[in-house]
Amino acid sequence: MAELEKENLNERNEAQNSQTEDYIEAISEIQKNSVPKDKYDALVEERRKLLQAVVNGQRIEAQNEEPDLESREVYYKKYKENKFKNDLDYWENFLNLRKATIKELGSDPCVTGSYGFTPDGTKLDAAYGEAETIAEQMDIMQELVDESEGNPFLFKSLLASAMPRK
Repeated sequence: MAELEKENLNERNEAQNSQTEDYIEAISEIQKNSVPKDKYDALVEERRKLLQAVVNGQRIEAQNEEPDLESREVYYKKYKENKFKNDLDYWENFLNLRKATIKELGSDPCVTGSYGFTPDGTKLDAAYGEAETIAEQMDIMQELVDESEGNPFLFKSLLASAMPRK
């Protein structure tokens, strides 16, 4: 009889231990998939404001939160060293170099940098429409980089599919 009670006690302990482990696992799973309350409240408030703006017929301006750029020299140094692992790294660096140059110097290096000087020393300017065309091309490259989400193989595939065919 004592042996039977011991077995029952051991079985109950094992069941409680496995139940406790299940609870701990469930709690850790919930924590992984949860958002901190302050972030949740901020998102709810933002959503409420957007909904209120739509209901009132107000125009909503997009908020461009561009990541902080490093200084232009950092990107230029990487560009000159030309030790990129893949095409995606190259284009991310190149586009960041372009943005940092525009931010620091106020001019697009893809437009002003590709034109030189005449023999008499006067500066060649971009022809009508060239600056806009170059800006559109850089925007397309930025979209490809963003769409690839850090995957160099996907970027290469997207780049190949964006190239015109003859």
